[in-house]
Amino acid sequence: MRWVRSLVAVVLALAITCSGAGVARADPTRGLVDAGAAEAAARGTTAGIAVLDRATGRYTDNGAKAHQRFGSASLVKLFIADSVLRRASLGEIGLGQADRDALGRMLRSSDDAAASRLWSRFGGSGIVHDVIRRYGLHETRPPANPRYWGLTQVTAHDLVVFYAGMLSGAGGLPAHDRDLVVDQLRRATVHGTDGVHQWFGLRDGLPHERVLGIKQGWMCCFADGYTWRHTTGLVGEDARYVVVVLARDERSRGSAHTTTSSTRIVQRMFPAGLVPRVQGAIGTRWYRMGGHTSRLGLPVGEEIALPGGATSHFRGGAIYWSPGTGAHWVTGAIRRTWEATGAERGRLGYPTSDEITLRGGAGSRFQGGAIYWSPGTGAHWVTGAIRRTWEATGAERGRLGYPTSDEITLRGGAGSRFQGGAIYWSPDTGAHWVTGAIRRTWEATGAERGRLGYPTSDEITLRGGAGSRFQGGAIYWSPDTGAHWVTGAIRRTWEATGAERGRLGYPTSDPRPVAGGTRVDFEHGSLTETSSGRVVTSGTRTAGGTP
Repeated sequence: MRWVRSLVAVVLALAITCSGAGVARADPTRGLVDAGAAEAAARGTTAGIAVLDRATGRYTDNGAKAHQRFGSASLVKLFIADSVLRRASLGEIGLGQADRDALGRMLRSSDDAAASRLWSRFGGSGIVHDVIRRYGLHETRPPANPRYWGLTQVTAHDLVVFYAGMLSGAGGLPAHDRDLVVDQLRRATVHGTDGVHQWFGLRDGLPHERVLGIKQGWMCCFADGYTWRHTTGLVGEDARYVVVVLARDERSRGSAHTTTSSTRIVQRMFPAGLVPRVQGAIGTRWYRMGGHTSRLGLPVGEEIALPGGATSHFRGGAIYWSPGTGAHWVTGAIRRTWEATGAERGRLGYPTSDEITLRGGAGSRFQGGAIYWSPGTGAHWVTGAIRRTWEATGAERGRLGYPTSDEITLRGGAGSRFQGGAIYWSPDTGAHWVTGAIRRTWEATGAERGRLGYPTSDEITLRGGAGSRFQGGAIYWSPDTGAHWVTGAIRRTWEATGAERGRLGYPTSDPRPVAGGTRVDFEHGSLTETSSGRVVTSGTRTAGGTP
């Protein structure tokens, strides 16, 4: 069995080495263990803390105290069960049903009488020596007085080694016996057979964990003058996490103080009431943000598989991942707007950026578009040709500013509103922006449903004013004339004279019916389209006022 001991030692050595090197890479449990150690120090409780993530192999502890020996109290019952079951599986001892029933009570209800009977019948201190040898528990010691199994000396580190080896089979315990032990730990009763509440620590500190197997230890009143309250166990349906907290206080402080310390250490480590489960690319992104200290905070559940990707939700937002986009976080109003579109299943797809801080707001990019937010506008999405046109104006820094609406489906096209204007799109015209007085005049004609139809150009800067073209005409504006629309034969005739640069200047009226036709007034004259389709010029004068 020497090779088994060596293997276990190597595995844990590698895990501890990875833990130390991983601090610079935002060790996922480093901050949690540090928080638990700080709570113990604040309460004046001596505590050894160790955590192993079996999925990643990452081990973290609170330094020297995790290697300090504590009286095991009832934790040694794990060793008794492991040694007795393994020897029975090898045919070295016989276990009757009464023995197996006693072993179950010993594990789930911490029955001392059952432990004492099994201890005395099947080897006493030899049980501890057996477990030390098979699991490579270099810091564990049998009790100085073999009559008192509870005085076995253990460390937080060695208990993690034991749990990991028991689960993997490295210590030689058969799988069916391992499953029996784990099942009993998951059925731990609220009170031990001695009446002590044994749901302190892990059970009370992790109320949101659906599957939790615990083995506790408590004792006092020996010559050493200490009170001991230990909480250990396996977290998750897959027993992914091994968590060990050993706690000791001077007996004068009272057992209630140490019991509370054990629970508060766990609560401080896992304030969400569950162990954070983030891994892979999502975990890497979260840890780089600062893990539980980041704006996302603690996770609120397991990673969720999605079509084409995955997500983890946190108190302050979520991280989404797909092979094509990588892992990116969304939060707040941007997240709510994105989810309203159908999230990753909607037209925007997966995020392709984290939230980006912008002047006066923020934005996030997605496979199919982007969402922008400011305090004054809220969060709205833009996509496709409308987004490209908006970004060409300078996006939120340009004259249009932040979007004030999501994209709106219109008859024959779509539009999006912005602080400084709007962009309209149709398949025939593409996307073009309108703003200010030109936009108001166009909307007064019925916008895209009116006689002018969709814009076919962005606003064009002209000498002394501006203009925009539409499917059914054009709108021209100057400070002196305001914005007016021209269409059909009158527009063609006016443009033939040089439009706003010609002798007529800018329009000063929209088309209006007059006797015998339709008329548009200009700065220096008028054009009237007769019922026969002829355009007549009247009142023409030069810029100086001479006819």
